[in-house]
Amino acid sequence: MAGGVLALMMALSAGAQVPDAGVPDAGVQAAPRFAWPRLQVIAHVESSDIVEAGGIPVALRAVHVKENIRDLVQRFADAFRDGGLYVPPGKEQAQYANNAAMLTALDPRRRITYTVVMMPQPDGTTTLYLGEANHALARPPEAAGDFAPLPPRANGVLRVNAEGSRTLSFQVPLTGPEVQAFYDDALAKAGWKRGDEAGLYSRPGAELRLTHQPGKDGQRGVVLVHQQRAR
Repeated sequence: MAGGVLALMMALSAGAQVPDAGVPDAGVQAAPRFAWPRLQVIAHVESSDIVEAGGIPVALRAVHVKENIRDLVQRFADAFRDGGLYVPPGKEQAQYANNAAMLTALDPRRRITYTVVMMPQPDGTTTLYLGEANHALARPPEAAGDFAPLPPRANGVLRVNAEGSRTLSFQVPLTGPEVQAFYDDALAKAGWKRGDEAGLYSRPGAELRLTHQPGKDGQRGVVLVHQQRAR
């Protein structure tokens, strides 16, 4: 899955506030679990996967569909509402660049958030990224065992674990050169070697990629991705 889409979906999944609606009253039948609307699928972009974001299990999948993005925005909004989900107002929905759109809805009874990112393609078709975050199965995220250190004053830390890779993202009040200098020093001490490509480090059996960009209020968004590789 595209790195930027994944990072945004993970942040939404971990940060969403889902109230515990409790157990349904006896004799009251709960609404069926939400099902994604049926679409004209061209191809599954990649197989389904389960990752852990901030201690929350998230099911992810990506599909390429024939429908155009204009029709899909309303289609998903209607499907969420018809499925009995709470859809936050537009001003509370995350914004996405490059003409893409994103919608998030909540099932407070089951404590599940549903997120869809719609990315238009030049031929009028759309690539969809679908995510389901189950807050009812959340567990406290663990800082122990991080694959890289955090700079002082790092905040908003999010840890994502998937098969074969781990991601560490956060905000920090540093400049780009300060972030780079911190990790050049810290990773060198931990046995990582800088690669020819900017932000790429390696050591036997593993690869680490560092990206960062300016954020709001003097903060800088930092993402580190650790992947296993063949020796």
